[in-house]
Amino acid sequence: MTEFPVVDAAGSPYEVGRVHGAAVAGMVRAEVEARLGGQDRDVAFRYVADVQTFVKGWAPHLLDEVRGIADGSGIDQRAALWLQWGTAAPDVRPEECTSFAVGPEFTGDGTVYAGQTKDTGPGANEQSIVLRARPDGRPAILSFSYAGNLAQIGISSTGVSLWGMSLYMDSPGGGGGPLLKRMLLETDSVAAMRELAGTLSDGNGGAFAFSDAAGRVGVLERLPGRQVWLDGGRDSIGHANMIASPEPSDRALDCYPTRCPSAGARHRRVNEALAERRGGFDAAAGFAILSDQRDHPKSICRETTEVDGILTNSAIVAEPLAGRLHVTYGPPTKAKPQTVSLN
Repeated sequence: MTEFPVVDAAGSPYEVGRVHGAAVAGMVRAEVEARLGGQDRDVAFRYVADVQTFVKGWAPHLLDEVRGIADGSGIDQRAALWLQWGTAAPDVRPEECTSFAVGPEFTGDGTVYAGQTKDTGPGANEQSIVLRARPDGRPAILSFSYAGNLAQIGISSTGVSLWGMSLYMDSPGGGGGPLLKRMLLETDSVAAMRELAGTLSDGNGGAFAFSDAAGRVGVLERLPGRQVWLDGGRDSIGHANMIASPEPSDRALDCYPTRCPSAGARHRRVNEALAERRGGFDAAAGFAILSDQRDHPKSICRETTEVDGILTNSAIVAEPLAGRLHVTYGPPTKAKPQTVSLN
């Protein structure tokens, strides 16, 4: 069974970054080059000084970790910092992912589960890792991520989980960069995640799905000039690349019918599939939802690129309270999950 590399890094923030960078140095360099896509480095990195000032003010320990990533992988520190802002690779479509989160009122036994598909272009798995970072004095995180990134999606030792979906608007809609995602994973509640995401902006729109140790779940849609909270309470919520705000003026911003034609079917189906599985939920039930192929090829799980060049490269189900992440290398209809624990 093919599995993703697990990078296990502990110690000072700098040491966590250095171990991360050294463990997957070739992948980190490839990730930078893929996102640069032939751009002039001086042009691409022109905002790095501003990013450095921002990080120094909000999360200086992450600046140390980024320096470690640069030194460990042998890349320019400017490139390592630029990577954390979430700059999209040229000519690459935003990801088309489907997510869910379920709380204790849904599962009926006090457990919390969350997860999503990773629907990207071919080749994304070759740049992906599972990052277990345990910095001294900070929350530990377990993230399914790209090499050299501070974090993407996943869980932390505080009991929160984080998932990201692109939204298709005229403004950038990639769902947030690695820096913001890592900062969100270091909070301790849905309320704190909402507050932080509302306070900081990295220039990206998109949507986040959150859960916390108290069992609260929901989705935050980041729209131009405002944010919309879709509250799942302690029950359940599903989301897929379309603006689900109740406000018609917000939904008028949505370009998914032409730019992401599968979004509507996937959004509707993930919520239907959740309703069908109330009570007795477990990781297998999560993968059953993420394997759903109703309305194929506009389905939650897509084994081909025939709709818009996107397919399901992997699927992730988390048990945040148990500190476990299950991830498939390939579509969940064909691949068995690899399980990684936070501790």
